Amino acid sequence: MGRLLLILVAPIVCMAVCFGQNAPKLHNEEIESSKRYQKGNIYQKDLLLYLDMLGETHPYYADEANRAKLNKRVKKMYKECAKIDNTRDFKAYLQRLASQLHDGHTSIYYWENLNTIFPLGLDIDGDNPYIINITSEEHRDLLGKEVKAINGRPVKEILAMARPLVSADNDVNFEKLVTQYLMLTDFWSMLCMSDKELCLTFADGSSATIPAIHKSNLKIAQLQRNTANRVTAQRGVLFDYTIFEEEGICYMQFNQFADRVTHPNYPQLARFDDTMRDMMAEMEAKGIEPLVVDLQYNGGGNSSLGTVLLSWLQPYKETQNVDVTLRYSDLLCQHYPYYQNFTVEGKPLERGKTYDLWGFDHSKDYEVNYEKQDSTQHIINLDPERVFKGNVIFIQGKDSFSSATLLLTLAQDNGIGIIIGERAGGKPCHYGDILYCTLPNTETIATVSHKYFIRPNRALEHAEYIEPDVVLDLDNPERDEAWEWIVENYGKK
Repeated sequence: MGRLLLILVAPIVCMAVCFGQNAPKLHNEEIESSKRYQKGNIYQKDLLLYLDMLGETHPYYADEANRAKLNKRVKKMYKECAKIDNTRDFKAYLQRLASQLHDGHTSIYYWENLNTIFPLGLDIDGDNPYIINITSEEHRDLLGKEVKAINGRPVKEILAMARPLVSADNDVNFEKLVTQYLMLTDFWSMLCMSDKELCLTFADGSSATIPAIHKSNLKIAQLQRNTANRVTAQRGVLFDYTIFEEEGICYMQFNQFADRVTHPNYPQLARFDDTMRDMMAEMEAKGIEPLVVDLQYNGGGNSSLGTVLLSWLQPYKETQNVDVTLRYSDLLCQHYPYYQNFTVEGKPLERGKTYDLWGFDHSKDYEVNYEKQDSTQHIINLDPERVFKGNVIFIQGKDSFSSATLLLTLAQDNGIGIIIGERAGGKPCHYGDILYCTLPNTETIATVSHKYFIRPNRALEHAEYIEPDVVLDLDNPERDEAWEWIVENYGKK
């Protein structure tokens, strides 16, 4: 009963847990001693601290022109915050600012109630149809209906209202996130609409009213999909693989960039590098190819797992890597104190400056020497002779994001395999590597990126999406289009 709800709401809950654990309070003596800060209300005070942090930390504001535009807006925003009299409106105000960066990693955590929800999930299919794919058992008859309006407003209008309240890399990322957010009563409050009930108007002229309920009372009804023989259906694992000997295909489902190395407090987790080594050995022993790497459910994590995978698909020293720029800030040092030991050309790093991640002189705390590998880090393949020689197929979907997008981008730019599926929710070149902070006066929690990842193919730096080589409908309820295409084109004849 609760599994689908967990899938839909888990990203938000996960963010809440992370925030609570790793969100130091912002302080700046210069700002806090200023007359403007001293005279302001709690929202004006936190606004000043937030703008300073954002301008110092986010890579977008490393550009002097962008920083100057932000600074010019301070006076106006300060006056606007004088009119705010509640934390909800303040959080919405900051989120509208954060969303302008088009960065899915930079956001305001504005959820206060994750327990009261609307039992309603939507599929956004194309430009118009908004199809109900989940509801409560008592409203099972609504499944598959096309929603035209909610609370008297066209769905398109509601989505336009929601857009500034969602931090997203691109439109695909927004559409996936907003379908989750629309389940939460808090989100409707932020839209200044009813958080008690939703009045739905359907394309067939009928209507229905859906009241908010406690999530513990949810008995899920969902659209039935033909998943019995769906090889690519989501599995409840971080990663695993299956060898289909009859088809001559190895299928790896890679759902999260996390393992025992990245989470040493969870020894029950497998090591990704062990899994890759074992998989490659078994494929070689059985003469299996191609290798399918399914990333359609992967929302990211620690990118070092991607380095491991690529080292088995192309000689490590031949792989063109991303360029990474980093903003040095007080907040960065609060999270990672070892950066204070970094130098460039013998000089210490400066607050607010941008640096090439690969350009630091040295740091024993940070340096990764793959030539001297041990069990405390991922073991990559340094032997070119052991690199997989067969065909490689990557599956990407709407949920592919962050480190998953990075891996797919590197595969594409290095000419490794082909990509099938749909456009992903992450940009090929994107901001990332989240830092957390708390605004001290309102206890507002925020995330901010401090790195910018630039793909090897600079000609495509401004692309919004990784375009798949073969476009397939991964949500087809009747067919497993991805697996069918793979078997038809690469399976044993």
